[in-house]
This record gives sequence, C-alpha cells and structure tokens, in this order.
Amino acid sequence: MYLRVVALATVLLSTVLANAAEPSANPEVATPTYRITTAEVHLTLTAVQQQNRAMTNLSVSDFQVLRDGYAVNEIVSFESLENVPLSALVMTDISDSMLKGLPMERQATDWLKLNADASRDHLSFIDFGAEPESGRQRANPHLTSLYDALLETLPKLPSHGAGRRSLILFTDGEDNYSLHTLGDVISAAQRYDIAIYAITAHPSKKQSYRPDELQSLCEQTGGRYFDVRKLEQMTAAVAEIASELRHGYEIVFRPETSTAGLHEIAIRPRTKGLRIFCRSAYYQPLIAAGEIANLR
Repeated sequence: MYLRVVALATVLLSTVLANAAEPSANPEVATPTYRITTAEVHLTLTAVQQQNRAMTNLSVSDFQVLRDGYAVNEIVSFESLENVPLSALVMTDISDSMLKGLPMERQATDWLKLNADASRDHLSFIDFGAEPESGRQRANPHLTSLYDALLETLPKLPSHGAGRRSLILFTDGEDNYSLHTLGDVISAAQRYDIAIYAITAHPSKKQSYRPDELQSLCEQTGGRYFDVRKLEQMTAAVAEIASELRHGYEIVFRPETSTAGLHEIAIRPRTKGLRIFCRSAYYQPLIAAGEIANLR
C-alpha cells in the first residue's frame, strides 16, 4: 500500500511539472495601454523696454513662464511675429461723460485709418454709449453700459492671421448701467485671448474717470492703459499700440497637468527694464480621454 501511494504521488508530481514546463494554450492577455491627455497652450504677448520701445529680438532665455505659480518646463515653440497685420476693433465711448474728449478720439481713429495697410490690416470701428442696449430703456441718458457692450462684442471679434486679436477702447471707464461686472469682461477676454488697450482722453483734469478699473482690465488681458490730455499724447499712444501689435511673440507650452478650469499665467522677465504684456489666465476645457487640444 505504501509503495502504491508513493508511485501515485510520483506520477501526479511528474504531470504537474510537465504541465508547468509547457507553454499555456491560452493566448497572453495584452497589457492595457493608456493615452495620456495633454494640451498645448498658445499665448500671444508683446514686450517693451526703455521709452516703451517694442522689443523684437527676444529669446526664450529672456523670460520664465509660470502656470499657477509653477515654472513651465516644456516649451514647445517660441516664434517672433515680425510686422504682422493689425487685427483690432476700435470702440469709442460717445456717452455724455466723454464728449469733451471726443474730438481727440476721432483724430486718433483717423490716425489709425490713415496708417493702416488696407491690403493687410483688419480694423473695424464702432461707437457705443448713446443708444439703449438690448432693448433696455434707460431712464437717464447719462447712464453707460460699458461692460455689457464689451461682453456683447468680444465673442464676435474675428481672427485674422498670426497677429494678436485686440480691442482698442476709448473711454473713461465709467459704467453705471451694466448687468455684468468688470470680472466678467476680464474672464471673457482671457478666454478668447483678446488684448484690451484702453485710452482715456480728458482735456480737463476736473473730469472724473476710472483709471483703476481700466488699468486692471488692460493688465489682465495683456494690453496697456493710457491716460492722455493732449492730442500729441493721443497720437503717441495709438502709435505705440500699433507698433506693439505688429511686433509680438507667440509661445507654445505643454503643461505638466491638464486639469480643466481657469489657470493663472505669469511671464517673468529676466532682463532688467523689460516689460511683458500677456493675459494673466487662460481657460482649459475638460478634454476627453485620448484627445490632444491646442488651447489658444
């Protein structure tokens, strides 16, 4: 009996070892492969140095890009935009509070038209502040819906070529009738990557205006704010704006994470005296698994 048990155990052990040595008849299960979602972020910017002179010879080493406070390590490309066409909408506030500055504003728009290249540039001009918006009846003709007018206009700005999309705004910044806020306008401009430049023309120092509001609007969208009192200052301001828009840069980077939502952007110059203008945030939508998005 003992020998039979040992023999049986030996046979079973041999069978197990033989089966272990032979390759399995079942095909191997493939290791799953996951595609990592990522996004390439496109930013347009301008840079000036001494006497607000547009800088046209920057390189990646001249600045550092920060996303949500952290350095961006993967720069995909950096391109200098040399003498690109203008792509701008010029909005003129013709409400009662701007009547004294209106002659300078009109001369500024005339300068832009005269110095534009009709075959390349894309400029359009609209007035706001005189008529009720969206059918709303104003009880007081002195009321101005600046923010509502901007929010209605920003999504309609077309994109032409490689140049920056921009909005040049002649206003005192006064808004006393809008349904929306300054923050709403800034968020929309950041989403559409539209740089807003604002110019306040007030011949009289006694007139009230909102430089704080306009400064914030311009800085956070990548534009600049100008406060002028004389025609020469107005002409210099629109000339500087045109020069900046013709000589900008486009930087493309790939963030380490692709979290949907609003992300802060800062471009820190490494060169003394260099000032860089770029929107302060961009909005990243939720991207489906496996997709690669270009965020502009």
